[in-house]
Amino acid sequence: MTEAAGRPPALRVADLIVAEGPEGAERILIAGLTVSVAAGEIVAVHTDDRASADALIQVLDGRRRAQYGALAAGAHGRPRRIAPARPAGVTVVRAGQALPPGAPRPVVVVDATRPEAAPPGTLSAELAHSAARDGSGVLLVTTDADTAATADRVVHLNRPPESPARTEPAQDAVRFSTAALTAAAVGSLTSAGVESDRAALVARVLVDADVRGHFSHGVGLLPMYLDRLERGGIDPAAAPEWISESGPVAVLDAHGGFGQVAAELAAEHCARQAAATGLAAVAVRGNNHIGMLAAYRDLFVRHEVVGLVLNISGPSVAAPGAGRPTLGNDAVCMVVPRGDQRPLVVDFATGTVASGKIRHAAHRGEPVPASWLVDRQGRPTTDPEELDRGGAVPVFGGHKGLGVAVITEVLAGILAGGTVSPLVHKQRAEPDRPMDCSQLFLALSPAAFGDPPVDELLTVLSNAVAAGYPQGAPRVHLPEQQEELAEAAALDAGIPVPLTVAERLGWTADRTPAVPDCTPAVPGGTR
Repeated sequence: MTEAAGRPPALRVADLIVAEGPEGAERILIAGLTVSVAAGEIVAVHTDDRASADALIQVLDGRRRAQYGALAAGAHGRPRRIAPARPAGVTVVRAGQALPPGAPRPVVVVDATRPEAAPPGTLSAELAHSAARDGSGVLLVTTDADTAATADRVVHLNRPPESPARTEPAQDAVRFSTAALTAAAVGSLTSAGVESDRAALVARVLVDADVRGHFSHGVGLLPMYLDRLERGGIDPAAAPEWISESGPVAVLDAHGGFGQVAAELAAEHCARQAAATGLAAVAVRGNNHIGMLAAYRDLFVRHEVVGLVLNISGPSVAAPGAGRPTLGNDAVCMVVPRGDQRPLVVDFATGTVASGKIRHAAHRGEPVPASWLVDRQGRPTTDPEELDRGGAVPVFGGHKGLGVAVITEVLAGILAGGTVSPLVHKQRAEPDRPMDCSQLFLALSPAAFGDPPVDELLTVLSNAVAAGYPQGAPRVHLPEQQEELAEAAALDAGIPVPLTVAERLGWTADRTPAVPDCTPAVPGGTR
């Protein structure tokens, strides 16, 4: 963003990233804010999330260190990494306060996040305009839209990850109802020669990810799938074959077909067997990408068993301190049925973030937080294109996260598939070869453990988590809550597909937004 024409810059903030929480499980409060303020200009940073606004004020006031970002104050200020020290030339004023003696400074930051201290659109705005008339650049940080509207320009601060709106394409997207998007995906697959039942299964898994707000695992993968079909990396007619099927442990060979076909068969067998015998495991080998692991949750819910799914993939993750990807961005998912309630679903990758989320940002032409990616020299980068130039996703949680990755490699790689992620073929880099990845599906029946009160104890657990927030738990503080919000947003406003993806799939002949369907969500299932 450039300064106002003809005015020298008073403040420049570049790529500001602020997070809270333990490494690898951070909540991003500010995701790559870039803003500049000219002398005599008022720029409002508006957000509906007070925690993000407070974080910005604290960084500029020298009370908090940003994870990443640079600041320059004054016309000739040199950009420097933001550190916990009051930046020279910046004055922070709270709503209801007067400018301190010696003001104006080159930059006045007005904290207008407390409407009870200053009525929205009044005192904070008046203070800002007074400072601007005296030649200061003014950054007005506010959670009130009316106050923001008094500024010369408005920058909308990214919402935190708990809001589905933050992960959606904000523009250059085509919206579909769930039914319309499923039909479009099925049509693209059947046009490529995929049998209709298989096309419907693959489409269901992809659309389910989009409905749940995980666009990295949704229909954005279809162009790659179609390319792999054409080049031979996916055999659309491959029939999974049971190597062993009797007893509590079964082994399934996917023979390089669609990963979803083998995964669905494995999950159903595993859940049914565990319901009958108390415990079951199914190994899948020789497979391709299976999509979002949580997509198979309904099979465990239907049989009332606790499910655990582990998956290994091709190298894209770097060990702690490493700059080169040598491990897979493996995934772990647990499903716990809860009667008539939504199941508890915990689904995460062993990298700081799923690789697909970075590629989804590339589809939208947006930067990513620097904590998500390192380039070929091992340096943090916000450019999502670096992932496919040899960059790497850091493993989450340091050496503890590496430990989770190794556990996944042993169970889903060595035991289930006789392989490990460094041997798996990357589906984008080698589109003519099956990935030869593997999965392990585990299921346990609560009945075999004496029917413990699962619902009751999960309630105790969730209440304990919520009780740890002195000011009250945030809207999203447990797994599956974010997905519930995303499903509501999809039902209300439709599912956004980046225009770049829609164009590649030939879905943009009619640019009229689709009307969202009104099919209700089924607890634990897909729409």
